Amino acid sequence: MSESTRRRRYRYDRVMIEAARILSPQFDDAVLYFTGAQIELLRNVVEYLRRLETYTVEYHLGYYLTPTVEDYDDLMSIVANLEEKLMGNPNTIWGYKDTYSEVTAYTYYSTGGKQQQSDAVPEGYVYVLTGLSCYFTSGTCSAMYLQLETEHYTLRMAYDASPTVNVPLFVSGAFPLKEGEFITAAFVVDSQPCAVRLDLAGYKMVVP
Repeated sequence: MSESTRRRRYRYDRVMIEAARILSPQFDDAVLYFTGAQIELLRNVVEYLRRLETYTVEYHLGYYLTPTVEDYDDLMSIVANLEEKLMGNPNTIWGYKDTYSEVTAYTYYSTGGKQQQSDAVPEGYVYVLTGLSCYFTSGTCSAMYLQLETEHYTLRMAYDASPTVNVPLFVSGAFPLKEGEFITAAFVVDSQPCAVRLDLAGYKMVVP
């Protein structure tokens, strides 16, 4: 594409985006929460983002240059990805719904390996866990584990080989669980009765 073809006159009703800021973004990836009205606005903005005149790579007196063919193709690939998400890709973590918390407690009257299990994530949701802990309030344990259970594997998130009564084994971060996944707390009970707890906190995301 020649330079003369890439020239565009400035117009007061045209908002320009610097192509370099899209091709080399200055922000890290993030999970954002949009209202229904905001999503509708963004869906319409995508049509504007397809126009070559929207993007600039050079400013000149009286005109600016739009991207090269190669850069424009890269920009359209990014726009197409955004459009797919906005139009309801079922694999997208969509929007914040509510806070999530769950506590399970049980007293064991026998020794050996024991497990506490959270509820599985229901259909239509992703749970993002931000804090997990397990501990025992009576009896003795020789080990504690926190594990993420998926359809295909078990991921051990934390382990304490010498747990102390009323001292939690704690994990913090942002751990997404999709439909059917859950958390288990495993205890090796040495003396009974042994009262144990599993505490989970985070938030729910709706998946269309």
